[in-house]
Amino acid sequence: MWAGSPAPGRRGGAEPPGAGDIRGVDALATVKADIAAGQATADGPEAMDEATRAKVAHCTAIGAGCPVRTPEYHDLTGDGRNELIIGIDMDDGFCSLRVYTLRGGKPVRVMAYPAAVHSVQVSGRDLILWEDTATPDYQQRTVYAWDAGQRTMEFQSQEYRRVRGAGSSPPAKGGS
Repeated sequence: MWAGSPAPGRRGGAEPPGAGDIRGVDALATVKADIAAGQATADGPEAMDEATRAKVAHCTAIGAGCPVRTPEYHDLTGDGRNELIIGIDMDDGFCSLRVYTLRGGKPVRVMAYPAAVHSVQVSGRDLILWEDTATPDYQQRTVYAWDAGQRTMEFQSQEYRRVRGAGSSPPAKGGS
């Protein structure tokens, strides 16, 4: 999905968005409304500095000059419909990762997490974050999965893995 700095992406799959398809929702407008509705906070899941909030508010489109990364779409809930996954690059070097699903035809945030993201992956219905750590040659792997009872993406596991030097990819499953 995302590795390193923002990269051009695609807008969902090859099929046009249909009724009940979150790909038909304006991703930038969704993020702007979500951020505007919340308070600026220095920590916690919704952490976002004022400078980043202002940059997002002034975005007219996702791309150059806008800290909102290209949206990704994956079924994380298992209901057969895609969720919207967005990253917002903050001035402090962190990325505010947010996930939205549709409820009653409207986007609802089901996850917010600020992280020093090295990369984000989807495996099955798990959202996997690889984060840099203060210890050289180690990365933190954090897994979030859908909790149907809570109706949110919930923390599942966290581990630290040795990687081979700065900028290397996370080890393959079963790697050291």
